[in-house]
Amino acid sequence: MPISGMEISNQINLSTQGKWRASPGSIYFILNELLSLMMISEVIGFGSNVKRYITTNKGRRILSSFLTSADKVLMKQFLFIGIIAQIAENDVAKILVELAELTIDKNKGEDDKIRDTLQQLFLTIEKL
Repeated sequence: MPISGMEISNQINLSTQGKWRASPGSIYFILNELLSLMMISEVIGFGSNVKRYITTNKGRRILSSFLTSADKVLMKQFLFIGIIAQIAENDVAKILVELAELTIDKNKGEDDKIRDTLQQLFLTIEKL
């Protein structure tokens, strides 16, 4: 449905629970860019001087393509999070923390312990 720049600003404010209040200058700059790319069109209502904007077919196609790409990125992120969760369940995270502590505060004579910890890490990763 047609929407004005002020309504967009208000919607951003609501969606971010007041954490971001977009300035009219930035809203209208973006609207002008979208107009020049023919992704939106301007609608002037009867009896009102308020400019409203509506998405064009081109804009909907581009938005749909963007949402498809965003979905793919999100799926990859969820896959990555799942892998990290599996690693954490297999104590690899604990081993990495221990290894980091050993190397940061390495004292003479701890080489064997570092070597053993690395071997444990590699064995755990191989099981995955």
